[in-house]
Amino acid sequence: MRTGLTRWLAGAGLMAGALTALVACGGADPTDTPRPTATPPPTAMMEEAAPTPTAMTEDAAPAATPTPRPVAVSPTATPRPPTPTPPPGFDAAEYFSGKTVRIVANSSPGGGTDTQGRVMAAFMQRYIPGNPRVVFTNQPNKPLEYLFAATQAPKDGTYISWNSTPQLDFGFNESTQNIKRSTFQAIGSTIDSTRGWYLYDPVGNLGPSAADSCLWDYAGQSSTGGGEHGEFRLADEISDVREGNPTFLGNVYAAEQLDIPFDYYAFETVDTNAVRTMWAQGIINSTVRSSLWYRFPVENPEWLPNGLMRVMAGMGPGQLKANSWGPPHCGDVRDQFNDDQKFIFNSMMGPTNYASKTLWLPPGSPDHIADALTAAFEEALTTDDELITKYANVAGESPGWVGRAELQAATLENEGLYAGSQAVISEQAERLVAKYFPQYVGG
Repeated sequence: MRTGLTRWLAGAGLMAGALTALVACGGADPTDTPRPTATPPPTAMMEEAAPTPTAMTEDAAPAATPTPRPVAVSPTATPRPPTPTPPPGFDAAEYFSGKTVRIVANSSPGGGTDTQGRVMAAFMQRYIPGNPRVVFTNQPNKPLEYLFAATQAPKDGTYISWNSTPQLDFGFNESTQNIKRSTFQAIGSTIDSTRGWYLYDPVGNLGPSAADSCLWDYAGQSSTGGGEHGEFRLADEISDVREGNPTFLGNVYAAEQLDIPFDYYAFETVDTNAVRTMWAQGIINSTVRSSLWYRFPVENPEWLPNGLMRVMAGMGPGQLKANSWGPPHCGDVRDQFNDDQKFIFNSMMGPTNYASKTLWLPPGSPDHIADALTAAFEEALTTDDELITKYANVAGESPGWVGRAELQAATLENEGLYAGSQAVISEQAERLVAKYFPQYVGG
């Protein structure tokens, strides 16, 4: 199955760290995969001490929402094409033979990115020319992994970043030295990036009405009217909150504009595994993610028919499709917005989520090495029935391979769109973080 990249026209540990902020708002490795040897960690970028958790109630009326005029933009991306043939004398099998290739996930063990990557890594030794040793490891601090890959990782094909999304916004952030994602060497992408707002145990957490309601049905309410929580509870990573990650901002903006009762938490790490733990512990009840909808019928087949999980809204950038269980429960959140709200939401949610589960080599890696690795991953993920089946079993959908040239072109295109949306994103980041997360302002 082939999955195209989402293109945009946007306009111009829970266990590892302590709870950092609470905002109250009105409205085992696969046996085939060898255990990685110790890898020197990226140079640590020290974060300031996190504030003591506090609960804050926002009583003031929402700040006026800017209303920029939507502008249709259709940039022409001119990607650097991969070298069509290797340089004279290059033998990929001879080159990789005896080497160790590390696939490094920017997520904690146990989450979706981690489990999909481990399944994939278990097969790659037989497909990479020369059959090098392939090991899989984790660096869950996303900015650190990005910066290490950009500035310190070897550029010889032995270090491959495996990311949940392209982290396009890091190329516009001082903490990651404004190093653009397009400077990396793309290898490919595997999964549909469309996101959904998921509610765990609807009746138990929000009351009987949640069994057949959608997100917007709670507009204007101070409480959902029942259940253990009485409001939607979400969590994101401290770095996403502090840096105004656009996807995080899009979630907050949607909840604010719909005027639903919601709380937001910040933790050191919020991957899929941590979310499931927090659901079980009753800390949160919701999450906004891309692949869960397709994974639930495989990982938790009883959750959907028994009503333990409900999709409360599609959150873009594409349209959420049916999974093996059936169609989504609710429609797209953007259908509830006016044109100005839709433009602002798209500007934040769109360009940074154009692809999901992506593979990258560090900037400056030679084209012929990138081409050899791309061919290896493409062959594995499109022809190996055993790998495809095992990948689908953990992802909920078969890998839809998008190759190097298309991913590189889409990265350039969406960086241009993202740059054109910076004024909107910056304005919303300043407003929303100051309103709901004041402890991060000026610190």
